Amino acid sequence: MDQLLIKDASNVTTGSFPMSADSFVVGRRSYCDLVLNDHTVSREHARFVREGGRWLVEDLQSRNGVWINGKRSGYDPVPIKGGDVVRIGDVSLVFQPDASPSEPKKTRNDDSREGESELRDDVLDPKSIRSQYSVGGASSIFSDSVKDGFKTVAQYKKEVKLLEDRVRVLLDFARILGKAEDSRDLTPRFLDGLLRIFPNADSASVCALQTVEDSDVPQWRVVGYASRVENDSREFKASRAILQYVADARVAVLSDSVEDDSRFDSSRSETTAQIRSVMAAPVYESATNRLRAVIQIDSRKRRRRFVKDDLRLLVSIAGQIGVYWENQDQRDEAMSQKLAVHEMQLANQMQRGFLPLEPPKLDSYEFFDYYRPAKYIGGDYFDYVPLSDGTWAIVLGDVAGKGISASLLMAKLSSEVRYSLALEGSGAAAMTRLNRVFSENHWGDRFITLVMIILEPKTGLARIFNAGHLFPVVSRADGETVRVGEGFNSFPLGIVLDAEYPEFVYTLHEGDATSIMSDGFPDAMNARQETFGDARVLRSLRNATNDDATTLGRRLVRDVKSFSDSCPQTDDQCLVVFRRSISDVS
Repeated sequence: MDQLLIKDASNVTTGSFPMSADSFVVGRRSYCDLVLNDHTVSREHARFVREGGRWLVEDLQSRNGVWINGKRSGYDPVPIKGGDVVRIGDVSLVFQPDASPSEPKKTRNDDSREGESELRDDVLDPKSIRSQYSVGGASSIFSDSVKDGFKTVAQYKKEVKLLEDRVRVLLDFARILGKAEDSRDLTPRFLDGLLRIFPNADSASVCALQTVEDSDVPQWRVVGYASRVENDSREFKASRAILQYVADARVAVLSDSVEDDSRFDSSRSETTAQIRSVMAAPVYESATNRLRAVIQIDSRKRRRRFVKDDLRLLVSIAGQIGVYWENQDQRDEAMSQKLAVHEMQLANQMQRGFLPLEPPKLDSYEFFDYYRPAKYIGGDYFDYVPLSDGTWAIVLGDVAGKGISASLLMAKLSSEVRYSLALEGSGAAAMTRLNRVFSENHWGDRFITLVMIILEPKTGLARIFNAGHLFPVVSRADGETVRVGEGFNSFPLGIVLDAEYPEFVYTLHEGDATSIMSDGFPDAMNARQETFGDARVLRSLRNATNDDATTLGRRLVRDVKSFSDSCPQTDDQCLVVFRRSISDVS
């Protein structure tokens, strides 16, 4: 598999990145595929793309640019070849293509899947295991073919010294893991740390067991690999037999050289892997006791075989890795949630940009508006649109559903309302056009309820067009509160292509107020599963004391909040109140 070697500003290799996907993004943000935690790297710095069997690098308008072999690439995709150094900020990425031949692979007779070329089929004879350590069971038992027997004072001193060295090593290893930015950064760090801890190791790998649908055969894949030799030309092969044995028996194992261990198929192992000594240990999740991965370390030198103390240390490290892996997953999830909340807050600010910044300033009229989505963004909408003949269109709509999809449709509605009112000569024609737009664009099961009031400020004449929405509430100066326009409504927008929208006319007298709202107000629910209801809405909007529009609107909002108490808001709430003031007659 192609890979990128990651080098810091001092040209020290800090890890590697397998280029398994056909496209991936490199940057500083945690959601990038390859995260480089360096202040010289942009949030989304570059993209690697595989096209026609070759890799291309594209600069994503980064601050410091992308440099290939010391030359800036520009913003167009540039091809790279083996050995090329791609510099991103102060970090260098050395491109290492797969060493396997480029011609098509021969068809195999087995059921091999992608990624299995890094695994070696072999046979395991449990009797050949020299040392093993039970990891996942109720008890932890270390067993060897040779008993320790009695120990001399010198042997005890040697073991105490070894224990002190182990504690120091584990502390160093903890510092290495503690610098990881996210879960993807953790794997190359602990692989590099393993090579530091075990000086007799030539390479280290981490393999994960994956579930494949409609298959009873366990499938393993190599998710990380590190070699002490930077340009190691020897093909790495993890032992499938060892991996499966460790997973099934829940043990860590130590194997001698391949010549003496019948677990390996000598006809293939010595020539391909050249492994002389192998250790493998499982990594479990502490909360669920689920197998997360298996660590395998190998040494190809006959005189540098692993011993049982190495296996004990590897088991301790595997447990430490499991804890760090879980903690890092939790941090990643928390960071992801924090990022999602931040993005939703930005979306909320953008959505509010579609709504009026302030109500109209009309002589003898007062306005109040209120908008609160159930989530960060919602599907409710309102607007004030001045028309060429001096009238004003006061519009309030409610997109079916909530969340991102509803907010996108709400943005579409915002622009279409203004365009339709400017294009058509009447409110009825504008409603007909709106319905046609949302019926022909195939928005799935989405539809929009909407009420439009064309107000003549001088006379107080109001023309209502209703597309399946709640009827407006008129709060008369004499204290009577009624809904108006009943019977003069039609289908919501986007349901029936040729729907017509009849006009209802009424006059807003001095002291009268009109309220239009979304169903988030009457449908608000309390802890007893009772809804606020229409009767309470009318009672809250009763205006026997000549209150202004702001007082009326705030009273309804306050009454609904008091009724709902601590229950979460389940629907968007949108309200517009406008009132014709009483003339000051002296």
